[in-house]
Order: sequence, then structure tokens, then C-alpha cells
Amino acid sequence: GFILDGFPRTTPQAEALDRMFDEKSMKLDCVIEIKVDDQAMVERITGRYTCTKCGAGYHDSFQKPASAGVCDKCGCAEFSRRADDNAETVITRLQAYHDQTAPIIAYYGEKGVLKTVDGMADIDDVTKQMKEIIG
Repeated sequence: GFILDGFPRTTPQAEALDRMFDEKSMKLDCVIEIKVDDQAMVERITGRYTCTKCGAGYHDSFQKPASAGVCDKCGCAEFSRRADDNAETVITRLQAYHDQTAPIIAYYGEKGVLKTVDGMADIDDVTKQMKEIIG
């Protein structure tokens, strides 16, 4: 088996993927939607940053270093954020998702392969939900 992350993004891509699977006598077992509201998505993405030395991940609200400004893993005091992790870009990406990608939720729902995970739950519960789906 395998996992596709971020593909397909449109209904035509989903239909093309189905045709490819049919041609290869393969079957799509499930599609997982991790449901998170837009405001939470903006907060989660715009708050993330990483240590420039070791790549350890942090967040302004959810996972700060134990000592402010110092990486817990390597002691480095330099951090960076992705240039596209700003509210304007995230909102634009979310609009593109709603316009282009959200319709495939109904497409896969009609096929009976859609599973939805509550992405607003705490991380342990999200992990549990995912494990129940993928085994």
C-alpha cells in the first residue's frame, strides 16, 4: 500500500486517479479528510517556526521552547519561519482549497471511501482516529 498526501486536489485529478487505478486493477481503500476550521488553520500555520541548526519544530502558542529563544534539542538561539507562513498567503491557500479541493470530499463520499478525522481534537485523539482508519 501507499499514502498520497496532497493529491488529488481537484475532481478531474480524482477521476484520472480512479481511471489509472482501474487500468492497473488497483483499488483505493480510503480517503482521509482531516477537518480543521479555517481560523485554527491560520493560527496553526502562522505560529510555526524551526531551529535553524537542527530543524526542531516549535509554535508560538502550542509548543514553545522550555527556555525562551533557545532550542530544546541543540541549544541554538536562531529560529526561522517559512516565508509563506503568513496570514495572507494561508487565507489565499484556504480559498483555493475551498474552491478546488473541497469538491472532492463529496466525490469520495459518494464512492463510500471517505473517512473524516476531527483535526480540532487534541493530537493524541487525532493520532488515535488515524490509527483506527489505517490500522
